[in-house]
Amino acid sequence: MQHIRNILKNRCIITVLLIVFTKSLSATNVSLASSRTADETKTQKTIKYSTFFDKKTHWCDALVITCTDFRFTTATQEFINNRLGLKGNYDYISIPGSIRNLLDSKTRGLVLNTFGVSVRLHHVKRVVILGHQDCSIGYGGSNNFPEPIVEYKTICRDLKKARRLMRLRFPHLKIYLYYATVLSKDHQRIYNFKQIL
Repeated sequence: MQHIRNILKNRCIITVLLIVFTKSLSATNVSLASSRTADETKTQKTIKYSTFFDKKTHWCDALVITCTDFRFTTATQEFINNRLGLKGNYDYISIPGSIRNLLDSKTRGLVLNTFGVSVRLHHVKRVVILGHQDCSIGYGGSNNFPEPIVEYKTICRDLKKARRLMRLRFPHLKIYLYYATVLSKDHQRIYNFKQIL
């Protein structure tokens, strides 16, 4: 029962964060729009964005979706840049709990629309979704599971659900899933990213 309360509490926090983030983006756009001079507004109206897209020769190849957990940030970037070879060729979306908000029917639309911006504007061809062990925001941490294998199976099951939902919305995309773990050994952290098929 405590596990369910923690999950509901985390989902509420994440929903509030997403709402605040969306409203702050909206407020920023309004303030930016209102600070333009009449000449800037006139110039803005005459720009043809279709010309920009017609002349653009390079698009972003991938969209990476990961958790905001600071413990995995550097290792995740190294994994994406070096092992996956995507350096300079991907959009990076970091949200609390990774794909938990995609699985929640209350926040799913907002999350899919956010992903859709990258997919449409940058002609993304593939999506990389990363989950990780001890995710406190999405799952209440490793302590909420009786053993590591149960945690692993739960997060992998959710990653696969996320892939199915993404394929329904974006059937043309290739979607790759990874589960990250960290092991502390001799005062060093050793990270592992396992692909989930």
